[in-house]
Amino acid sequence: MKSESVKKLIFWDLDGTIMHCGADGTMALNEAFRKLYGMEDVFSGAGIGHSMDSVILERIRENYKLSNSDIEKAKEEYVRTLQEILRQNQNKKVLPGIREILKHIDMSENSYNAMLTSNLRIGAKAKLESVGLQHYFSVGGFGDVYGEKADAAIKGIEEAESYYGVRFEKKHIYIVGDSIYDIACAREIDAISIGVATGFTDYDVLKSNAPDYFYSDLSDWKHLIQQHKWF
Repeated sequence: MKSESVKKLIFWDLDGTIMHCGADGTMALNEAFRKLYGMEDVFSGAGIGHSMDSVILERIRENYKLSNSDIEKAKEEYVRTLQEILRQNQNKKVLPGIREILKHIDMSENSYNAMLTSNLRIGAKAKLESVGLQHYFSVGGFGDVYGEKADAAIKGIEEAESYYGVRFEKKHIYIVGDSIYDIACAREIDAISIGVATGFTDYDVLKSNAPDYFYSDLSDWKHLIQQHKWF
């Protein structure tokens, strides 16, 4: 039972922050559309970059004149394909300190884990399940939200407050991520940004975007918890 002290919500980015699984998500998406509709490399054709998955899927729908029903079928095929690709991926890994931090927060009195990712919820779940971390994330903001990551963050806060029965003040909401987009998202919603250089963004580029806190990795997880009072 969590106590009545200050409540803190910690949003975690997924790819490059919690875990690495290579390009499994892109491969699964491309394979789903190839298998169902004979389309090759639809992800590259969408030309989206770091957009939310829902935005990418809408661009694919428009480019290839697909129906909403076609997209729903593709999403179902995508998650089946992703689960199989992840199962075969012997190089996927959880990043340093993550298991320990998530477990600590899950057992803490006043801090709460939440996901914040551009992945569809079903895709994020598949990735987390592949490394045994799904039970730490009952709530979050996902790529199902059409818009920007900040839009997903707002939805994630609402979901977390409803699920946990807690009102989170912005000054006690953290966004932990490995990209400049995570830092920008935190600024947009007035949350605290924690940059961690374990993803694909260059160390100096990430640091130069001036997150509120910056770490090369989270291997010194006890220091992180003490510094931010995630108790």
